[in-house]
Amino acid sequence: MTSSTFVQRDFPARIANLGFSVDLPDSWQAQDLPEEEPAFDDATRLFGLAAVAAPYAAIILVASARPAFDEGTVQDWALWLIQQHQVQPSTLGPASLGDLPAIVGQCAVQGDFGPMTMFFAFAEDGGRLLHLSLIGPDALGAHVFQVWQRVLASFRLAAPQGATVLLQPQPEVMTAAPGDDLTLPDIGSFALAGGRATLEQTHPINQALLEQGQGFAPRIQAMDEDNGRAWVVSPALQAVLAVPLGWHLLDDSRRLLLLHPDSSVQISLEQLPAPEGDLQALLGRIEAQARADYPAPQCQRIASGATVGLAVFDIDDGPEPIAQLHLLVAGNEPETALRARVTTTREQATMAGDLGEVLLYGIQFQMEFEPPAPDDGQPEWAREAYALEAQDRLEEAEQAMRRGCDHIGVLISIAHMYRQRMLRLAQAGDTAGAAHARSKAVEWAYSYAGSATSGGEGAALSMERDEFVRELGGQT
Repeated sequence: MTSSTFVQRDFPARIANLGFSVDLPDSWQAQDLPEEEPAFDDATRLFGLAAVAAPYAAIILVASARPAFDEGTVQDWALWLIQQHQVQPSTLGPASLGDLPAIVGQCAVQGDFGPMTMFFAFAEDGGRLLHLSLIGPDALGAHVFQVWQRVLASFRLAAPQGATVLLQPQPEVMTAAPGDDLTLPDIGSFALAGGRATLEQTHPINQALLEQGQGFAPRIQAMDEDNGRAWVVSPALQAVLAVPLGWHLLDDSRRLLLLHPDSSVQISLEQLPAPEGDLQALLGRIEAQARADYPAPQCQRIASGATVGLAVFDIDDGPEPIAQLHLLVAGNEPETALRARVTTTREQATMAGDLGEVLLYGIQFQMEFEPPAPDDGQPEWAREAYALEAQDRLEEAEQAMRRGCDHIGVLISIAHMYRQRMLRLAQAGDTAGAAHARSKAVEWAYSYAGSATSGGEGAALSMERDEFVRELGGQT
């Protein structure tokens, strides 16, 4: 593959003042678009803004637009348009297209020359619905992904007007129990300066915790940056819950941990057995354990609406005394309880306790942990390999890939298989398995770069390798 340098490419407006710029390889060539008048009587119709193709392979970037629809969110529109074209996305979720909030995804399609991967993004700006797609052969999947990441980061409208609709339908922030006479602060009022970056797995602190086998940053389901909040999927709780931006989250399949960036507050959320649903009896056992663990703790029972709790002060567990709050509400199953265990300083105990209570009230038990169905566009050898990998028959999976595809690109495809395995195992709380899968992904990425047959190809493959390893995160 020819090595390319990324350069900013500017595209003048063809409709609705939608000029834009984006970084692309300097060797890619702009394509002529047909001269036509915009016509949007057909709701599935989009008007082409630009098309740019690679000179050496069937890789093409297309930008298009149409007027935004009267009702719904950007996600609603994206899903509807995708369904009209009979495409089944393998991934879809909130992200960014340059400075624009966007719904971004990926799907498999069958091209004239075999299986292809398509990346796509939908965003709304000033009543204008934008759509970008990048499609390329599966064999060049790593290179196509690298270009797509650069496109998402660099896209800029020449005349942005600002979003006017929600990106996604927003879940409820909190749901107090029936009959509760309780006023809780908004979860966004606890947001810190770090923004959404602290919730991403790629954040250095989250990567360090993953490397240490502590757990994985849970998947973000929805984002409301304007109000300082997000909704995440917790495998430990089997639930969705609202969280404040700027904090770090860690899920190890047993508990969900919320960490202040300076480590001054730690809140652990977990489900506990509560025989006969007796929360006070459970608090009694927690208090007895605290008195056994610490020499002279000061214990105080607390209650707020449906929440009961125990405050434990003057815990001698380091250079200065700390406080712990154990907050309980009834679980969603009989004889269970949800506990927020808050560990902090006495000075921050009120704030941290309020946050713990809001977190408990924001938990929503409506989860579906269904793995994505295999893409129909995958070649048989790829389906065989992924089926073997799912059974932990890793060497056989590698052999199936190498046997089925006699091309250097299969090496980076094996690396991507291990990357998916890493993410799946980490999400399930198997941190040791995720770490092993990551090391295998790095190993195969280096094998891929080392298989180049010329200096130019070596530079290009090394660039792909470095980008792939960077996306994995952590240390090599």
